Amino acid sequence: MTFETTIDSTDALLSLIKAALAPDGTPGFGEMVLYTSFGVVRGKLGLLFAQQLLGESLEHAASNHHVIELNEVSVEHYSNHLPTATFDRLYVRLDDVRGYALIGSHGQS
Repeated sequence: MTFETTIDSTDALLSLIKAALAPDGTPGFGEMVLYTSFGVVRGKLGLLFAQQLLGESLEHAASNHHVIELNEVSVEHYSNHLPTATFDRLYVRLDDVRGYALIGSHGQS
């Protein structure tokens, strides 16, 4: 993946997240699924990350945010030595995200 492709992908992800946020930073979705080079990451968007994103233009956000904060995270690793892990909070580098999905509506399990 080239640097330009990474920037475009990051812009698209941040734009999608920003469009799904309420004015107070509450996401309009339940969970995010990030497909990364090391595994599938599933968790809830961090409120502080969301609130910071709301106060920025998309161009400024892409240059300022190199990681995304997720809470209540599970990771399904691609390697066999650690098939599944859980974390209270995990920070994922945006340039490591290869694909993503938003799951459920806010307040839905």
